[in-house]
Amino acid sequence: MKTEIIEKLETLLAQEDILNINEEFKTLSDDFYKIIKEEERLFEIEKLNRIEAGEKPEAIEKPLDELIDKFKSIQHDFKSKRKALVEQKKLSEEGNHSVKKQLIKEVKTLIQEEEHIGKAIQAIQAIQEKWRNVGPIPRNVRQDIQKEYSNLMDEFQYNINIYKEIKEHDLTKNAVLKEAVIAKLKALVSEKNIKSVEQKLHLLQDEWNDIGGTSAEAWESLKTNYWDTVNAIYTRIKEFYDGKRIEQKENILKKLALIDKIDELLALPCESSKDWKSVTDKIITVQNDWKKVGFGPKKENEIVWKGFRAKCDQFFDAKNEFFKDINADFDKIKDQKLALIEKVNAIKNSEDWNETTKFIVNIQKDWKKLGSAGQRNENKLWKKFRTPIDAFFTKKDAHFDSLDKANAGNLDLKEDLIKKIEEFKVDTDPAAAIKNLQILSKEFNAIGNVPFKEKDRIYAAYKKALNEKYESIEMDEVEKEKIMYSAKIDAIFNSPNMDRELDKEVYFLRSKIDEKIKEKSQVETNLSFFANADESNPLLKSVMQRVENIDKEINNFKLKLNLLNNYDQESE
Repeated sequence: MKTEIIEKLETLLAQEDILNINEEFKTLSDDFYKIIKEEERLFEIEKLNRIEAGEKPEAIEKPLDELIDKFKSIQHDFKSKRKALVEQKKLSEEGNHSVKKQLIKEVKTLIQEEEHIGKAIQAIQAIQEKWRNVGPIPRNVRQDIQKEYSNLMDEFQYNINIYKEIKEHDLTKNAVLKEAVIAKLKALVSEKNIKSVEQKLHLLQDEWNDIGGTSAEAWESLKTNYWDTVNAIYTRIKEFYDGKRIEQKENILKKLALIDKIDELLALPCESSKDWKSVTDKIITVQNDWKKVGFGPKKENEIVWKGFRAKCDQFFDAKNEFFKDINADFDKIKDQKLALIEKVNAIKNSEDWNETTKFIVNIQKDWKKLGSAGQRNENKLWKKFRTPIDAFFTKKDAHFDSLDKANAGNLDLKEDLIKKIEEFKVDTDPAAAIKNLQILSKEFNAIGNVPFKEKDRIYAAYKKALNEKYESIEMDEVEKEKIMYSAKIDAIFNSPNMDRELDKEVYFLRSKIDEKIKEKSQVETNLSFFANADESNPLLKSVMQRVENIDKEINNFKLKLNLLNNYDQESE
């Protein structure tokens, strides 16, 4: 009998879908257990009889039954296989749930944003087809999501029914708006400021074009009235610019006369400072007169301006040539650079690596600001300047190379500890697991520095290994997140780049708080649209739930910022 049950159980186990045969498997398993219990009862009776017959109890052994081990193995395989199928079904249903939520989101967007009725109908038909093809979803959300989908479909159909009424209303409204634009255009006909008229005309034409269509009966009259008014305004604008072109031609003649004056001044002899000053004052007077003359036609204006500027540049170039003393300027720069060379020579043997490096960087900036000391001086000065700087940085590199060699042992210790964290088996007791991980963190932080080039890699590996262990602890998600974040804070304050990491985290948290506060304000503003809505309205419920979720997110970020600040104060 047991053998037959085992064979039936093996047959059930071999089936692909075992979710629907669980009861049958359980019944057969119960039958097997009943047989085992009966065999044990009969053995105990036999054992008592044998003892009464004179056998010693310890000499009586129960016969081994290999079918029991085989039965347990089948049970284990069946449970494992069923668990995997249940999980697979759960994932499939959750995926289908996500698809349906996305389809509901698309319907909401369609209702709120799509204005083209043809596109709206095509889109809703596509969504309905997708909805029908989506497989089963979790039972606990099935009724709610179907109800929300049905309500949205009802709302869509309602919108379609009122579309024609709205369209008719829009056509009438658009005719009124276009009449208002024509009235504004008529007011421009008598406005004196042509520049303002031109700007307003363009804006009103854009406004006209942005207004939608009207009924065919109203359109012909509106169109004729509009273009008659616009053409009258353009006639005024043309007359204005015709007058401006005449004025611009006169301005060109005035500017050519000023160029002639510059030519006369360029012909004057300048043999002393007094001569240069006298002519300079006259040139500046002509330049001021030029500024008072209005623009000419664009092409001619550019040509005369280039000619005028070239002649002014010619004068001031000659003046600069007369007054400049190049060698004196170069000698002044040379003296300033020699002073900088003395400064770097004074600190070339310093072992205050950070401060001296900053000092040298600033000296190099000062060197660049001075400019060139002339071809005969610059190269020699540069070599004298670079020699003590190169000597300092050579010593600095040698110093840090020696530190890296000294810290090589710490690198091995930290790599071993990271491996220890990676191999650490998380205790089923969350408190014990957290305590052990904290001990490992303290051990890591107690180890000294590692070679400079390795510090970022080692820190990243340590942080990754620690986070993975904290993630695997089975405990309340809220408490777990708090502990994870405390571990993150601990890692930040022990990071080789603590200041940068700390500033980065504080900035991130404050930015997220500000972002969520703004988001909440916008959502609460949207609630005003539901002033007359019933509390059972699904859209109102959705918005109110969103406000509640945002509040939770804000409190979470504030809690993290508080943990960070408290840790900072305790460390001080």
